[in-house]
Amino acid sequence: MDTPPQPGLLATLRAAAFRSLRHRNYRLYFYGQIVSLTGSWMQTAALMWLVYDRTADALWPPLMMAAQVGPTLLLGPVGGVLADRYPKRSVITCTQLLFLLNAVALTVLVACGLTVPWLLFAVAVANGTVQAFDLPARLAYVPDLVPVDDLINAVSLNSLLFNAGRAVGPALTGGLFLLAGWAAGWFPGSRPVIVGAVACFAVNVVSFLAVLAALRRIDATEGDLRTKPRGSLLDGFRFVRSRPLLAALLVCTGFAGVFGWPTLTLFPPYTARVLHHAEKEYSLLVSALGVGALVAALANATFGSLARARRAIVAGSILTAVGILGLALTVSMPVALLSSAVFGFGMILYLSTGQSVLQLSTPSDARGRVMALWPMTLSGSSIVGNLVSGWVADRYMSIPDLLQVMAAGVGLTAAVVTLVAWRTRR
Repeated sequence: MDTPPQPGLLATLRAAAFRSLRHRNYRLYFYGQIVSLTGSWMQTAALMWLVYDRTADALWPPLMMAAQVGPTLLLGPVGGVLADRYPKRSVITCTQLLFLLNAVALTVLVACGLTVPWLLFAVAVANGTVQAFDLPARLAYVPDLVPVDDLINAVSLNSLLFNAGRAVGPALTGGLFLLAGWAAGWFPGSRPVIVGAVACFAVNVVSFLAVLAALRRIDATEGDLRTKPRGSLLDGFRFVRSRPLLAALLVCTGFAGVFGWPTLTLFPPYTARVLHHAEKEYSLLVSALGVGALVAALANATFGSLARARRAIVAGSILTAVGILGLALTVSMPVALLSSAVFGFGMILYLSTGQSVLQLSTPSDARGRVMALWPMTLSGSSIVGNLVSGWVADRYMSIPDLLQVMAAGVGLTAAVVTLVAWRTRR
């Protein structure tokens, strides 16, 4: 008897890793988001390099990052309540329109030569305020788009599309900066950094049209139609406090963020002072981080499960420390690219697994308020870590020494994560 042909490895991985794309609503959401997030990462990378180019101060890139994530720390609970109270698709549509208007304002300001750092900071704060309402709604919307059996896969694919944007966006930014440098020879007096930044911001404006078109085509879900009860701002905190393992997860995530997130905002001065390169190599470094993160998200989408969650979280925290230490100990561009990729892999393996655990542990009627705690934790740790690291790097400690301290902090967090995972293995 002839045996039926067995599917190849690639076909098997495709069926496992991207199974959530079988669902039309999630498929539309996924494709719209990947275009929009690529544009957003182009804007973020260009903005951080632009402000460093204008100031030559290592504190400014962390300040810009803090401006974008700080409002989430303050307004996250309000965003969570709105996500539970109102149709999530409507909330996300409104926030994406506001993001588009913010990107238009940034494009016009820089094109007109208004690149005063504090003005750019104000635009970043406005963008962060919108994000405070957007993130809880987007995180809570995913379970409405897929069956519960595909939720871990969908959450992992969300990490994948976020990090695909992180990988592709900065690479495109570097390409536009390169084209701007060539164009400068034809237009004397033009500044390549300004021209490249304006091009990146304009692409981001157009990218929001994709996600708005996708949201418009998504069929209304049960969560969009039902009447939702009013909730308290504190309900998310009460839920997590009643579950010690979730509380431990958020606390460890906060410490990992304090010591890990500043790595990205240190890339501009690290590229210039340690590696002695410029904006194109900076874009490569950020893209390498994104490639590592992309691989981690893909691996988690393919093989992730609650049974493997503890091991994935432990491995992710350890690899994050290893990647930062590699950056601290090298002046070689190839080694720095590899270390950046390892850092990105470890950080996203930890974060995507942790977010999946929190999603699956939360009832649907409180998901917005509970999931708001996730970006709040990341935002709070990002603000503290970025501001302290930028201040220290410019005044008290060399960047390689600072990176060694950060690697030690993440390593200590990894030890605590390993201990908690071992003691709760049953």
